[in-house]
Amino acid sequence: MGTFKQFLDEQKLEPSTLVRLSSQLEARDDADRTLSRQRADKRRDKERQGKGYEGIAKPRSGRGVSAQQVGAAIADEPLSPQVRGKLVRAVNAALAKKGGAAVTFPALFGEVKASQGPTAKKAS
Repeated sequence: MGTFKQFLDEQKLEPSTLVRLSSQLEARDDADRTLSRQRADKRRDKERQGKGYEGIAKPRSGRGVSAQQVGAAIADEPLSPQVRGKLVRAVNAALAKKGGAAVTFPALFGEVKASQGPTAKKAS
């Protein structure tokens, strides 16, 4: 049994609850749309191109974790850092509703490695 599954069992958290909370937490609102518009305007401005997004916060993605991603976390499969971050936020939101303390990545996932994308084949 993995660290994540053991934690969910101890805290009596359901995977469906995490999926629901994650979609609520990651949902985009008017402030996120404004940030996206500001970032797009900065990309289009010829004078400010290539200078980064200083002073403009990053908007939320608008996509929560799926049931499949929660199942992969329970099975201790490698997950991307974005998915693990969303899971930690969802677990912390569920614990906050119950009155518990917040958790961190290592407490929740242990030593699970991040997923690796496909490697580019070198031309021989």
